[in-house]
Formats: sequence, C-alpha cells, structure tokens
Amino acid sequence: PDYWLGLLDAAEYPPPPQPRIDVVLLVRADDSVVAGVTIEYYRTAGAGLLTYISVAPALRGRGIGRLLIAAARQVLDAMGSPQALMFAETERLEDAHDPGEAAATRLRQRQLAGLGARWVRFDYVMPPLRPDSAPHRLHLMLFDPDRSVSAVATRAVAALIRELAAALRADLAADPETAAMMDWLAGADDLPVVALPAGASE
Repeated sequence: PDYWLGLLDAAEYPPPPQPRIDVVLLVRADDSVVAGVTIEYYRTAGAGLLTYISVAPALRGRGIGRLLIAAARQVLDAMGSPQALMFAETERLEDAHDPGEAAATRLRQRQLAGLGARWVRFDYVMPPLRPDSAPHRLHLMLFDPDRSVSAVATRAVAALIRELAAALRADLAADPETAAMMDWLAGADDLPVVALPAGASE
C-alpha cells in the first residue's frame, strides 16, 4: 500500500520504469469497500499488469469480478491504449504444499479463467519484490475473454519483465533462475496462450 500511495499521491507520475497505477474500488453507500482491483501500466513495455483483485466473500458469485476486470481494462485503455495487453500472475498447482493449498490454487485458477485469464505458457519466474526476497515461480496470464489470442510476442513479455524488474530494483542477471528465463526468452519463438492448467485438466 505504501508503494501504491507513493505513486497515487505524486503530483505527477515518476518516469519509467515506475508504472502508472490505478485502484478501482466498489464501495457501499456508507463508504465501506466491498471489492477492488489494481492495475499497473508499464509505459516502456506498453503493457498492463493486473496485480490484485478482491471481492468480499458475501458478494462473490454475482458478477462483480467481471465488472472489476472490465473497469481495469477501461483504465488501461485510458492510461495506455486499447492495444495494450493486460497480464496478471497466479500460483502454480505443482507448488502447493498440501491438499488444501492445492484446492485453493485450483479454485483460484478456475475463477480467473472464468474472468477471461489464460496462461502464457512458459517457465515464468517473477522478479523479487524486495531486495531481501527471492524470485518466485508463477504462471503469467493474459486476460483474453474472447479467447482470440493464440500467442503473444516473446519480446513483449520480455519487455514487461525487464521493466517490472527495474521498477522493483531487481537485477534479473543476479539470480540464476531469472537470468536463465531471460536467456531462454531471448531465443524463443512467440509464446502460446492456452487454458490455465486447472481448467485444461478437466
């Protein structure tokens, strides 16, 4: 939150690699927050990253998630362009530590798939969020509600990862996993966009 506030409260946005950011909230008449979504626009890469989406438990299953995704898309269109791809991240099924965590990951993937998220299929390693943290293996997703995208340009994905890492002050070359990912991307063909594993396995 402090990072977001630093960007939202600034008189003008800091230059890249710091993203433009917006938080869309759904509030009741009493100003209590019941849902929200956070979207970041990385201007050099020309791509969006949806970082958080949340709906109060009592209001889930009513289509609010779709409204939030649509709102994030509208914000990204305004900050960037309608052509800007909108990405997000989610946990991998194989990294679950126990059956409960696996069930939660499977449910999350199915919910995201229902909102239009599809898997950009490659071995994605998220850059470390802080200097004292490590990279983290996740799935990179693309929001593609119409399922009209079969592949994305590798250079576009690599550009987003480089700018995200720079914004986080992370050195991709300093860690063997992120260095290997970037080396692989440098020689890879376009990346396929497919169903998330939890949906594909059914």
